[in-house]
Amino acid sequence: MTEFAGPEGPIRDVVPGMSVVDAAGETVGTVEDVRMADSGAVEGTDPASKEPSNPIAWVAEAFSTDSGMSQEARERLARLGFVRVDGKGLFSGHCYVEPGQIASVAGDEVRLSVDGDQLLR
Repeated sequence: MTEFAGPEGPIRDVVPGMSVVDAAGETVGTVEDVRMADSGAVEGTDPASKEPSNPIAWVAEAFSTDSGMSQEARERLARLGFVRVDGKGLFSGHCYVEPGQIASVAGDEVRLSVDGDQLLR
């Protein structure tokens, strides 16, 4: 069994309040929350459960029930970790960045390796 070594890559430097810019240079929004990977997250676990012993119970807090995001997508984000971005614009809502979609973190900016329309919503 592999021991979980904690967060790797640029996600470890992301903090709430940072600006998020996509690969095309367009502002996506502002970091609202950062959740690191959960080595105990298991496929098929109900992310809506509020049981404290559930290793991905905190995911339920991060996603609204009416977001339209599939359970599979929520479970994937629980396993990988994610950055929740408060989207730019009045009606844009939240989007979610996977650690592998972060190209760099410098100053107060998170630069993505993908366009904003490729993010989970």
